[in-house]
Amino acid sequence: MTTGHANLSELRESETARMLAACSECGACFDACPMVPYAPDARGAEKSEAVRGVLDVLTGGQGNAAARGWIAACTRSGSCNEACPEAVNPMLMLRLAKWRASETGALPKRDSAEVMSRVKVFARLSFTEEEQRDWL
Repeated sequence: MTTGHANLSELRESETARMLAACSECGACFDACPMVPYAPDARGAEKSEAVRGVLDVLTGGQGNAAARGWIAACTRSGSCNEACPEAVNPMLMLRLAKWRASETGALPKRDSAEVMSRVKVFARLSFTEEEQRDWL
């Protein structure tokens, strides 16, 4: 099966170009995102400004604090896709922005020790005391 794209980089670039051309920066995706209230830098931000920041990250920029917070908080719920009047696919837009931000350093690398401590906290909520002794 051919997609018409030679490789992943070409696909990423063509999708980025499509999104940049289609996005009206209305912010409907930002309003629909269930994670914004849990992202301190994004919470209370001006929706169009957050979207502009994401578009900046897509092109290799640093974006703004609201955009970086939103990108980092995205759990790919898809609520944004349903809200988008331009069929941009904001869920993919944020995913591509996260990929680009990781490459450019706009988002700091995750500390695996910090991630594992969070996993252990969640595990403790569901494990019995015996399971905690055996597994944690």
